[in-house]
Amino acid sequence: MVETCTVHWRSSGGRGEFEFVPSGSLVNRRITVELPSLGIKIPAEVVGKMLQGKPRLRKDEPNNRSKLHLVPLVMAAARLPDPAREDKTHVASWPLENKGFLISQMVFEIVHRTATAATLRPLSARILHSEEIINFSSRFQNIASDVKSIDALKVEFPGLSAAILKHREVLEKGINDGSLRDAADAVLALQSAEFGTSNSAALTTIMSLPHTPLEEDIKGKEGRILTRLHSYRERDRKLVKDAKVHFKATHGKVFCECCGFEPTPFYGERGADRIQAHHRLPLEELLPDSVTTAEDLAMVCPNCHDIIHAKRPWITVESLKADLIQRGKHNSK
Repeated sequence: MVETCTVHWRSSGGRGEFEFVPSGSLVNRRITVELPSLGIKIPAEVVGKMLQGKPRLRKDEPNNRSKLHLVPLVMAAARLPDPAREDKTHVASWPLENKGFLISQMVFEIVHRTATAATLRPLSARILHSEEIINFSSRFQNIASDVKSIDALKVEFPGLSAAILKHREVLEKGINDGSLRDAADAVLALQSAEFGTSNSAALTTIMSLPHTPLEEDIKGKEGRILTRLHSYRERDRKLVKDAKVHFKATHGKVFCECCGFEPTPFYGERGADRIQAHHRLPLEELLPDSVTTAEDLAMVCPNCHDIIHAKRPWITVESLKADLIQRGKHNSK
């Protein structure tokens, strides 16, 4: 049975603190982080303490800014932006950017534990004021795939490939210091310059996604990788099939969630497959390592789907439906 513990961010005056549950899981234990798929362990230089009756995580050197706390350490290892410690905006910034969001909780598997030490493997993280979850298993698999494919990647992206190797080199040193954050930021900056701002984990992930005509209309933060990902998930045949089955089981029939049109009664059996799938989540909020479920896809007719993607910013299913109802153009029955 997998034993886990959860590290929670808690507001505390100015900067927040990290607490953990179960309360006895890390008390008086020094923590080492084991990175899945990479075979790398990093001493976190953090220990669990019971302070004022609460289980809290404390850095060995609390005033040393070059030493990363447990949660920022994992984020830097995963080539993700640096989370804040103060809840200033109450709104997550998308795509995630340095100090523009908070991690409300991070879940770890307790791989090994003694009376004085614990080895933790990161499983997932939830972003404060958001339902999005970072899946570390998938993310580190993607990061590992970059290193395995680095010779091929060097041909087209030499600078970005060098930054990826530098990040790996810093990880392999197994030392907690600011160089890990710097290495992660270097990869993110070069990747953003090439593909637009996103939180994609791996260059190989980006390259595996097919080009889409939607990329021709790129503006602002909605970069090439996000547009490709959005389009790819809408074309995933198995996912789309599962989404339609789920929708029909829920509603008894398949219809356009925007205009209400039912193609089968109108066209007969030839219209059965004319409803398309559209990703509900706003483009800028897509995390390439998150899992898309049937519930994440809306059922829309080709005309409404085209209108949604007609120009930036893309409109939501709900807003298009509301507009059609207001103008008396909805196929309500």
